[in-house]
Amino acid sequence: MLTWKGITTTRGVGVYDGTVVVGSRDRGEPTTNITWLKSRMTNLGLDLGFFNGKLTSTVEYYRRKRTGLKKDMSGVLVPSEIGYGLPLGNFESDSQFGVDFSAGWNSNIGELKYMISGNFSVSRYKFLDAYGSGTRFFNAWDKYRFAYQDRLTRSNWGRHVIGQFQSQEQINNYPVNIDGRGNITLLPGDLIYEDINKDGKIDGYDERPIGWGIGAQPNINFGFSIGLMYKGIDLRADFSGAAGYTWYQNWEMKWPFQNNGNLNTLFTDRWHREDMWDPNSKWIPGKYPALRYNDGGHSNYNNSNDFFAHNGRYLRSRTTEIGYTLPAKLMERIRINKCRFYVNGYNLLTFSNLNQYRVDPEVTEENGLQYPQNKVVNVGVNLQF
Repeated sequence: MLTWKGITTTRGVGVYDGTVVVGSRDRGEPTTNITWLKSRMTNLGLDLGFFNGKLTSTVEYYRRKRTGLKKDMSGVLVPSEIGYGLPLGNFESDSQFGVDFSAGWNSNIGELKYMISGNFSVSRYKFLDAYGSGTRFFNAWDKYRFAYQDRLTRSNWGRHVIGQFQSQEQINNYPVNIDGRGNITLLPGDLIYEDINKDGKIDGYDERPIGWGIGAQPNINFGFSIGLMYKGIDLRADFSGAAGYTWYQNWEMKWPFQNNGNLNTLFTDRWHREDMWDPNSKWIPGKYPALRYNDGGHSNYNNSNDFFAHNGRYLRSRTTEIGYTLPAKLMERIRINKCRFYVNGYNLLTFSNLNQYRVDPEVTEENGLQYPQNKVVNVGVNLQF
């Protein structure tokens, strides 16, 4: 609300001497040329069957191309004094494409019936046509770093770690300025970044692709199922997994005592003095750099780097069930059509390279604080009368 010389205004409506006065202002250029985006789907598949249907297989290629994605007219400059920007237009396009493969075998050995099947898929995303800021660059490096036209996307950039300092003497004689302060903040165990452009200092020009984007979906998905049945006993197990994605340690998983919190137990495996009370005692190597109290501004932590980036992969037991169906002749005596006892479990086992960090491989939170998926075990009986 604004009051000036007896006029009170609120969001373009003014009151003068008790009379409501409705004002107006220019809302900018009208949007007159925007349309719905267009999506073209291509799908090619091949179904195969062998040995009287015992072996089946499917191969499929798919591609979705979208054109007419909305984008502001950033390629046209207008004076900021006019107070508004130019309207949106259908300027950009992208594509999602991939391959799916599945196969299965279904047969029996005497009274033992068995089934096994598996699937594998690869999917990628590519930005095709950009507009404005996606096509204008000041130099070759600027284009390398920020261009997204006709490029596979969803990648994350950061610094490449080539080692850790092993002694104070190595730090004192190191020719590259790692921390931006002449290396005066460094200790043995701290991270050494690659000076990609060889200018003697580490900054944004030394970044390169180090992994997939934060929270990006896996590029590779796979799974398999097995089923067995022998007389009254049956077993079914389903597994699924993924690869081609990146999980980043951050916050509580990256900074010791982050936000004045408790120390994550990961950091007990760290570089430290043999005698904590003697600053001249020798350094004991560990996985992580020496502890700093809540110091997110240190060169170990104030950037994205591949020391804290992990290319995830996992295989998870989705469902496992074993059951036993009582013989039909026995059920006839008590007038029950069918009686089956079973035990099943969900998410009972997970094999992952991220288990060492105590995070669920399907959790996207960088701080690791998201609840993992529950493990569930059920015991029951099915009766049919």
